[in-house]
Amino acid sequence: MENRFTIHIKNLLFPCLYFGMTTGFISAIVVTAFKLAAEWVIHHSVYIYDAVRQKPLWLPLLVLGAALIGLTASFILSYSRSCRGGGIPTSVAAIRGLVGFKWLAGVLILPFSALLTYFGGVPLGTEGPCVQMGTAIGEGVVRCLGWKKHSAWRRYAMTGGASAGFSIATGSPVTAIIFSMEELHKRFSPMLLTFASVSVITAQITVQLLAHIGIGSASLFHFHEIPALSPRLLYASLLIGIMCGAWSILFTHCYHLIDKLMRKILGKVSIKLAFPVLFAVVALAGFGLADGLGSGHDLVDSLLHHKNTWYMLLLIFAVRMIFMMIANTSGVTGGVFLPTLAFGAIFGSLGYRGLEALGLISEQYYILMVVLGITAFLGATSRIPITACVFAIEALGGFYNVLPLIIATTAAILVVEISGVEDFTDTVIESKIHQITEGKKPSTVQVPLTVKRKSFAAGKEMHDILFPNACAVVSIERASKNDRKSYIDSGDVITVRYQTYDPAATAAELEALVGAQSEKVRHTMISGKKHAENQEIVQI
Repeated sequence: MENRFTIHIKNLLFPCLYFGMTTGFISAIVVTAFKLAAEWVIHHSVYIYDAVRQKPLWLPLLVLGAALIGLTASFILSYSRSCRGGGIPTSVAAIRGLVGFKWLAGVLILPFSALLTYFGGVPLGTEGPCVQMGTAIGEGVVRCLGWKKHSAWRRYAMTGGASAGFSIATGSPVTAIIFSMEELHKRFSPMLLTFASVSVITAQITVQLLAHIGIGSASLFHFHEIPALSPRLLYASLLIGIMCGAWSILFTHCYHLIDKLMRKILGKVSIKLAFPVLFAVVALAGFGLADGLGSGHDLVDSLLHHKNTWYMLLLIFAVRMIFMMIANTSGVTGGVFLPTLAFGAIFGSLGYRGLEALGLISEQYYILMVVLGITAFLGATSRIPITACVFAIEALGGFYNVLPLIIATTAAILVVEISGVEDFTDTVIESKIHQITEGKKPSTVQVPLTVKRKSFAAGKEMHDILFPNACAVVSIERASKNDRKSYIDSGDVITVRYQTYDPAATAAELEALVGAQSEKVRHTMISGKKHAENQEIVQI
């Protein structure tokens, strides 16, 4: 009989390395190719817009071309709904088991849909599709290389792929690993941490090798070293944080309003009409305001090096916010991470302008104020303060200003928490789920599951097991008398209670975790039968 160490190697370490490294390597190749294509498309889009500004008579052709791009995107997304909207919220929802996910579409269709978005100048980012492609690759690796025996590894591989995609998109491997815990799952698990680390390390080694031979770039932004903030000026980081928290509240409320508006519009108008109109209006706006276009990367780069007038910053914010939110809620493919960084840079620059006008700060701290704005707004909007701070240290040169970063982010988080405003990512996910489940009623099931020998759950800690969404552990009945053990063993009976819109799929996911169940238990799960509703849930 195999001892626990042997089972640990075969059932945990080997799959983690095998699926994690494969996912990281393929993600690095695919996402790097996508980034290069996106850079090429964005460069030519900027060139075309600049040319039309030089010769305004071409404006009708520009608007017509943008409308045709929007029409093409609408046809693609009509047949691939999983490629709609923001890449990170879609990946988060899929990884948490909240929505279905078509991995092949995420690898083959999503890149082309996203490139159309960038060519049209719609203000959505490249990082979202990178994360979503990594998520799709993770699921594809498990399905193609070990689906029958290892289907329970699907969501872990998706986590590894999403983390790898994020690390490649931002050039921030440490941030990507923390992102997998704080944003993707909102929980800590040694197994998730290990899988994400393996995928990210493999992806980064591959990217570094590609960069060494001149293919792609490993960094997101380039700028000089930022001086450390004087202790007597720490109040500046506090003020920036409070301001970004207030802007975050406004930002989320605006998203709710635009989301409701777009639901009404799209309930009456097909995206085959809405997309061409949106792309055409974006082209008109971009013709008049260059900084209103694009992913936001160039805007952040510009604000890190050059100041702008306060009224222009507010105008850029308003235009970019409106078009980004309309595009995201209507289902245009693209990310919201880089646009969020751009908004934070705008608020940091505005904060510096205010402090400068009051004579409270010198010009040497301008870049730091922009970085503080990016960090505080990102942390407050998506409720990822640790990810935001580590990102600022790793990608924005904040190593010598850790305390100001923490102060600004904490202040922003406290402001939004006091207001009761929802997490922006969760808001986007809730909107997506509402569209999918509208008019449907979930089934509530409570059932005892016996852990089988050599199943995925056997030998693992409870906190390492990703149960289906809305699944709570009611009780655990140990097969052996040694109740002090922390891991799950074969023969243990885990009673779970869950809600599901797809009983058969949830039953298959549970059996992938604990092994095949008896016909009676399987019938209870597949029938979606309500059972023991009054029993108290003692562990989640």
